[in-house]
Amino acid sequence: MNRSNAPIFVVGANRSGTTLVRLMLNAHPRIAIPEELNYFKRVGTSTPWHRPGWTDAAYARFAEGTLSHFAPLLPNLPVDAARERLLGAASPTYRTPYATLLEMWAAQEGKARWGEKTPGNLFFVDQLIEMFPDAQFIYVARDPRAGVASMQRVSFFPDDVIFNALNRRKSWNVGYQLLERIVPKAQRIAIRYEDLVRAPRDMAETLCTFLDESYAPAMLRFHTDAEHYMKTEAANSFNEAATRPISTARIDTWKDKLTPTEVGWVESLCADEMQAFAYQPTHPQRSLRARITQHIKSAYWHYDVWRHRYYRPYIVRHVPGQSLRNKLRDWSKWLQSRCDPLHDIASGEGVR
Repeated sequence: MNRSNAPIFVVGANRSGTTLVRLMLNAHPRIAIPEELNYFKRVGTSTPWHRPGWTDAAYARFAEGTLSHFAPLLPNLPVDAARERLLGAASPTYRTPYATLLEMWAAQEGKARWGEKTPGNLFFVDQLIEMFPDAQFIYVARDPRAGVASMQRVSFFPDDVIFNALNRRKSWNVGYQLLERIVPKAQRIAIRYEDLVRAPRDMAETLCTFLDESYAPAMLRFHTDAEHYMKTEAANSFNEAATRPISTARIDTWKDKLTPTEVGWVESLCADEMQAFAYQPTHPQRSLRARITQHIKSAYWHYDVWRHRYYRPYIVRHVPGQSLRNKLRDWSKWLQSRCDPLHDIASGEGVR
């Protein structure tokens, strides 16, 4: 590929505005970026991408599985033609299904370039830059306090401020540092969510300059057909804001969503990221109990991440003992359902 058609990867911590950037770029007449594909969940991290060691049958199974996974996320992808091209590929690697399906989908959309937005790709930029040496990376930063407050509202993150702050810090300490170390400076850019929503046209023009593309006014009208490029669940719940015009309303909502103690936890754990992107801390007072709680939960978080160290993007999703509490709750409900009829009979309410 020549430089003008290089792949684009939008990365960042979860709940940082990567979906907004994806939809804006997808509205550009030359760029197609679908829902996040989570391709490296299929690939894993133990096998080099260029030496998969497949037999013909093993590759066929992988290609078919990848096509089945991608097809619902790539609207109007010509599935039969995609299958034929995948199975006819010579000397396939893990790059083959990834690039082939996204190239075909972009062409179907009438676009010259394709991109991908999976936050977890941040932890695989070393493999991505080897797969696609001319790729360009857009890192989206957001005030960690706002990011954590947003994570608290989403069911697939733990209902725990400390764990979410630690998960977010990993994106900075591990993911962003990898991006800076591996990807040439000319091929990456970091932007702030707050700058994007305060001056969307200016930031859209900045991104287009970085990508060597002409600015397109359609980028600011992305919301008119955003739902077509989003999962129904996302469009109706945790990413609903992305289906509306850009607004600054969410910038400071963390001030109402987080208590002073919770703000202190986030500012303490994400201090380096806040300093790097010029987010000013408020330094709220934290009690001794709050500090001890932070240390205890941090110790557990590090232990759990260590146990799952072979999966780079791993984040802690459950509070310790949550599984047991869920089982006890379910058992209590079952027991209650059994006891209620007996109570009705004993009281005469169950007698006709």
